[in-house]
Amino acid sequence: MPTLTLNLSPTPLAMGLLREPQLCYLLLVVEALGDGGARPVNWALIADASRSMRIPIVDEAQFRALVRDGGAQETLVDGVPVWQLNGPVPPLVRAAARSALDQVAHALHSIVERLDGQDRFALVACAEEAVLLTRSTSGERRVELVRGISHLSSLNLGEQTDLAHGIELGLHELRRGRDGQRAERLLLLTDGFTQRPEVCLELASAAASEGVAISTIGLGGEFQEDVLLALADRSGGRAMFLHKPEDIPQAIAAELSAARAVAARAVDLHVAPADGVVLRHVTRISPSLAALHAEHDLSQSTTAHADTSDEAGGRGGPLVFHLGDLEAGTPVTLLLECLAPPQPAGRAALLQLALTSGGAPAIATQLFATYQDSVPMPPPQVLDAAARASTARLQRRALAAIADGAIPEAVRLLRAAAARLADLNERALAADARAQADTLERTGQAASLERKKLTYATRRLGEG
Repeated sequence: MPTLTLNLSPTPLAMGLLREPQLCYLLLVVEALGDGGARPVNWALIADASRSMRIPIVDEAQFRALVRDGGAQETLVDGVPVWQLNGPVPPLVRAAARSALDQVAHALHSIVERLDGQDRFALVACAEEAVLLTRSTSGERRVELVRGISHLSSLNLGEQTDLAHGIELGLHELRRGRDGQRAERLLLLTDGFTQRPEVCLELASAAASEGVAISTIGLGGEFQEDVLLALADRSGGRAMFLHKPEDIPQAIAAELSAARAVAARAVDLHVAPADGVVLRHVTRISPSLAALHAEHDLSQSTTAHADTSDEAGGRGGPLVFHLGDLEAGTPVTLLLECLAPPQPAGRAALLQLALTSGGAPAIATQLFATYQDSVPMPPPQVLDAAARASTARLQRRALAAIADGAIPEAVRLLRAAAARLADLNERALAADARAQADTLERTGQAASLERKKLTYATRRLGEG
């Protein structure tokens, strides 16, 4: 059984003697203690194999050579300078240029050398259909693994992408390699839109219930960051954003290293509010800033599902938040925002908290609040976490307003987020938010790549 620690702040929690409900914040720091050894892994890689992932991409040196040899020239299109090819790409340049799938294959060849007999690996490619290139296989069977990887770049599975097919196939293979000891991870890489995103999210919740974390890699400027972030956050996985295909090998290697460092598997936080207490938000502050999705703990309650999204809040009953696998030496910091009812002077129960790992109980505690005349200010770290969580919510609301076509509201929210970022001394992020608001106000559209940069950068606020 892994050793988990849970620290709360502030303790004791003081509340005022008010006639109306009052807001309170609680900071939780969860840490797993490990022996420092490398854990075996059971993982599956789901690679988007649609057309855009197969297109060869020239690097800067190849492009300069192409321009120097007269193969491309700069011209104006609607007043914007762009580069256009003067003819077909020369065969030598095309042969040397790697596609995103070539980069995936290159990364996996290196990864295979790091696997051993205790590890399991499966490879799935998907576009309009999903194909299993390598069944869940022992890491010591390198010839079989390399054979599956070699087919990746030559596939033609259609123009559209249905990631749900790939996730389903990947989860099936993880079940085949399951032994309860290995860290289980599904890694999904895509550069575009997917059909049936709602099914993908349902699969993420199902994966979390099995103790499987789904990590995602979004490549370029056209993928659905809302879907990829939700997949990771619902299941306790990691979310990465890559500008260029040549960054793929490093990202895949980092995912393997993170899985090997797991000290506690499939950690869940269970929260049961006391009567009259409303759990409004649970925000993971670090290692990455994100609002956590709540599921009802059906083993303890049959009440209706509680939504902890903006403007909703918990409605009582045990809730479970999937934290995923915890790495040794990497604490997870959570901010709980509650609305507590009026109470007479004295001590009153607020929340019951419990941690489980792999479904087994690990820690349980009950949080009480003391109602009194004089209430001290919350500790600085709690106020800082609340400010960061509030800033992230402003940005999410801005993105939702953009999706709904409410441009003036989105501009207002982005500027409010920029002001909060400036207060947090995040000057670069504040400038990016203001620039995005200005562009949106001027053109009525948000630049896709810049929006993704800001969204993923905001998640790093928890590192501050």
